[in-house]
Amino acid sequence: MSRYTGKLGELHSAYTRVVSLWPVDKLRPSHCYKNVLNQQMNLKFEKLSTIHGTQLNQELDRIEQEITALNNLVKSKYRFQNKVSEDITNPASHRGYYTKLLESIDRASQSKDKGKLRID
Repeated sequence: MSRYTGKLGELHSAYTRVVSLWPVDKLRPSHCYKNVLNQQMNLKFEKLSTIHGTQLNQELDRIEQEITALNNLVKSKYRFQNKVSEDITNPASHRGYYTKLLESIDRASQSKDKGKLRID
């Protein structure tokens, strides 16, 4: 349960939910962006709990925009809206490079030796 009340409590719950949905880095699970978002969130809400009035309303609006953007990132909305062309994802100079890179990352994330990536 959130220790914040009212609109601040609602936003804290929404922020907590979207941060919990953030994916874990396969290669560096101990250096995850989710941890950075959690730290940032705690600092923001501590600061917000001390301000009042118009400044608080402006900050709450900004936090709502951040939550919306994070939700869109988690749901890959921007990825589907802005498709990358085949020429970029599969360049003529190195066919299959990105496919092999993703496969290599998946293999490395499942193995114990995460320091070795091969993209032959």
